[in-house]
Parts: sequence; C-alpha cells; structure tokens
Amino acid sequence: MATGAAPTAAPSGAAAASAGQPPHPPHPTAGGVGDTVTIRVGTPQPRGGYAVRGLPLEDYVARVLAGEAAARTAPAGLEALAIAVRTFAFANRRRHGRDGFDLCDSTHCQVLREPYPAARAAAGATAGQVLAWHGAPASVFYTASCGGRTERPSAVWPGAADPPYLPSRRDRGCGGEPRWTAVIAEADVQRALAASGYRGTRLRKLKVRDRAASGRVGMLSLEGLAPGAISGQNFRMVIGRALGWQVIKSTAFDLSYRRGVYTFKGHGYGHGVGFCVIGSMHRAAGGESRASLLNVYFPGLQVTDYRTLRLPAAPVVPPADQALPLASGEAGGFALDRPRPE
Repeated sequence: MATGAAPTAAPSGAAAASAGQPPHPPHPTAGGVGDTVTIRVGTPQPRGGYAVRGLPLEDYVARVLAGEAAARTAPAGLEALAIAVRTFAFANRRRHGRDGFDLCDSTHCQVLREPYPAARAAAGATAGQVLAWHGAPASVFYTASCGGRTERPSAVWPGAADPPYLPSRRDRGCGGEPRWTAVIAEADVQRALAASGYRGTRLRKLKVRDRAASGRVGMLSLEGLAPGAISGQNFRMVIGRALGWQVIKSTAFDLSYRRGVYTFKGHGYGHGVGFCVIGSMHRAAGGESRASLLNVYFPGLQVTDYRTLRLPAAPVVPPADQALPLASGEAGGFALDRPRPE
C-alpha cells in the first residue's frame, strides 16, 4: 500500500482559515471539464489487459459504496464512507496511468458493483466532499473490520508514512468481529510460499517472530526457507493468492502447529488501517453522525470541496508494491449473505 512521506504543502483552505491564513483559491479540476470529473476505470480481462470505461465521479462513488460498504449500513455510515471513497479516488488517481486509466475495479484499488438507491443517495448527499491534508486530498485507507483496534500504516507496509490522522487505537465499533479460524496443511503453506518465490526443500517451522504494538503479527520466521522471514501482511497476501482471500482474514492471529497442520485463530478482516467499515456500520446504527465517524477514524482531517484543493496528477503516496491492495474490497464480501440495503 502507500509508502513514502505525506505531502508538505500549505494547509487546506479550511485549515488555513482556522489558522488565520487566507484560504487557497479554487483549483481547476484535473482531467475533468468544469464541475465534471470522469474516473477512468479498468476491469481486468481473462486474457490479460483491461477493459476501460469512464464513470462520472459521483456514479463512481456510488458504485464503490455498493462494492465496499457493509449491508444495511445506516445513511450516516454510507455518507462517511462515501467521503473516504472519494478522497481515496483523488489521492490515488492515475495509479494505473501506465495502463491507460485511473483506477481498477478490484481490491487493488476499489471494488465496484451495481449501485443500490441508498448508495446513490449517500454519494449525492456528500457530492464533491473530500478529506483534506496540507491542501491536497489526504492519503486515506479503509478496512473491512479493524478487529477492535486500528493500525498504523507502517506496521502493515514497512516504510509507509504514519500521518497523525491514521493512528493505532482501540475501536469499540466492530466488537472484534469477525472471529475466525483457518486450518492449513503444512504442505499447502509451503506450496503457497514457493509460488511467491520462497526457496527451500522443506518449511521446518513457521512461527510468529514479533508483533506490532497493536498485537497484529509483524514478522513470521520461515525456518528452512530463504528468505527466512516474511511480514504478516505479505504472508496474508501469499496465502490469499494461492489458497483464497477468505482464508487468512487479517494479521491479528495466533498460530499453532500439530501433526502437519497449522491452525490460525484470529479476528478482524483486512489490513486494519483507517476507517473501519463494520465498526462504522455499528456506530451509525447507534446514532453517530457522519462527522463523528470521520473524526473517530480520521482525527484532525477537514472535510472540504475537492475544487478548493490541488488535485495530484499521480498518487499522493505511491505504493512500493503495485500488487498490494490499497482499499478493502472485503466488507461487502463480509456481508454478502445479507440482503443489500434499499
């Protein structure tokens, strides 16, 4: 995901005004005409390459809500996520510039589905609103479920910046759900690692080497293989690519081994950074406003109109590994067995 330093430009118009400085004048939209912005979306094709289509900004936001939000989320939760989704789109726009479009429709960027009425209503109610940091769209993230504690970016993606609006702190919203167990044969673990380039005749032992302050797995030791260690997040990606993305749902897990089988017992779903989609759903159901939700998950950021900001021509914080997912794409799957909201 995102690595590198946060932008160091002057504060946004709202922040500047509160500091007694004149706000920035409106900035022309990037890649759009007047008030219209088109997001060029790429859909991976079975034989390689992408099919590209252009979507008006708010249509794009509504479709991402349909793909990323949890079912039956109250309006305040959908509206808060809509602002995060729009911010994410601007901050990471043209991430696929070399492929001829802006963002893809998979978990690599943001998942899109056919929008339902509540998703369109949330996009419309927040039209044009983004979260600002130093005069530009903030580099924000969201996760299906933080499992009871959000995470700092650098604990997930080594070398990433840790801006003050993305702290690691307890969150009562999601209640630690989902709690999950994964049982994987030793041979399948080794097969997954070998497919990702880890060398060696036999994985003698897999164990947790260290944890982040949040309790998530930081590094795992791979005795018998080279390299001999892997980060918790990379291990989750390795297993996901080989065995399915529903197997290791997060890096908040304990690990045990018996008779050729590894057992992972964990909680949460996703990387844990930023806005907790399941947590916000529960908070919104309890009556919290969209402003309260954004303040909980992105403390210190200002909501402003994107037309008052400098819109980057490239991602604000380009990821070191272009294969790592930036957003979530997992909360929708978390609740796929539940009917979509109307």
